[in-house]
Amino acid sequence: MDDDGKEIHSLVLEKRRIEEKLTRAGGSDFHFLLQDCADLSDIIDEIEDVSGQMHEKEHAAFEAKIKFSRKIRRKAKDMKNFEQHLVSEYESKHITLEHGKRMVSIIKLLRSKSTDKARREASEFYEFIEMGARLEIVNDLLLKKRAQLERARRDVEAKLAGIEWLAKEPSIDDEKVKRHDEKAQINEQLSKIWQAHVQSLKSMPLCALLLKMKEGELGRIGFPEISAQEAGALASFLQKSKLEAKTAQELHEMAGESEQKLRHLGIDLSLFRQEVAARRGFFFSIMSFSRAPDINYLSAHDDGAQRLVGRLSELGKTKEADEAEWQRAEKAGQKRAELAGSDKAALEKQLQELRALEDVLDGKAEPAKAEESGKGEGIFGSFLKLLGGK
Repeated sequence: MDDDGKEIHSLVLEKRRIEEKLTRAGGSDFHFLLQDCADLSDIIDEIEDVSGQMHEKEHAAFEAKIKFSRKIRRKAKDMKNFEQHLVSEYESKHITLEHGKRMVSIIKLLRSKSTDKARREASEFYEFIEMGARLEIVNDLLLKKRAQLERARRDVEAKLAGIEWLAKEPSIDDEKVKRHDEKAQINEQLSKIWQAHVQSLKSMPLCALLLKMKEGELGRIGFPEISAQEAGALASFLQKSKLEAKTAQELHEMAGESEQKLRHLGIDLSLFRQEVAARRGFFFSIMSFSRAPDINYLSAHDDGAQRLVGRLSELGKTKEADEAEWQRAEKAGQKRAELAGSDKAALEKQLQELRALEDVLDGKAEPAKAEESGKGEGIFGSFLKLLGGK
């Protein structure tokens, strides 16, 4: 039994012994006795405090004496009310006659200012209070232990279920998985070819790009468009201004420059504003163009892409089956990674031990005695001695 298991057995045993002693003293619902003990303790403390102030108040001002006198009367009334409460508690069978009589005798000692003797006479009741406080601590500890056990049990059960699931799973069809992986690799290659082609278009001098746009193929892939008339006027201006080598990005940047800087280029500023500055949005749409690969376009413009698209078409015939097998292989791989180092026999033994501990917590099984749990009296042996346990 590990340390956690020993502690659970010790805690359950301690809880049982505390409850047995409190039950012998106050019945099955001993919380009434514990409350009466706490009330008695408070009264003793209060009377002891008042008694300690007696000598001091003899020399106090008249008003202070009056207030102190009222305090004494309130305490006297509290003791009387407590005595009446004890009668009600006895009639309701919340305390025994013996305990009721002893509490009343302690109240009488307090009235006679014998606070030290009253405290000594209340020693058993103080012991009950300590037991009640300890019982609360033990109960909290057991709640935490129960939560830990439940988490551990669920974890072990999940691992065992995973092992059983893996054992029942049919073997993976490696060919299907390879075809799925090949399909993913081809799509990645086509994406790289596409990105390179798009970047080459963006990097072309705008005049050359306008000629390519005129062919109409770029419009079919969603590339920014411009009317033939506007394209002709723009190309003409760029050529006359010796700007035909400028890309869309370079023209976009020029359109944002000051007229003073542009004058040094010796260009017609009025036409520049009309043909270039007014088309900054068009230039920006070219710079920011981005979309998913158009495999038909790539197949028509790149021999390597054409071969890849052909192979992709062949793989598409078994796409659904390959993807399903790949997903099953991924799930199995993740499960094996989760279960790495797990042994079925060891897990079954651990689950049995966890359930046995839960049975101890639920009262379905007897806790091991302190001597049997591995360390003599156990962690809480000293407190068990206080309770008179063996």
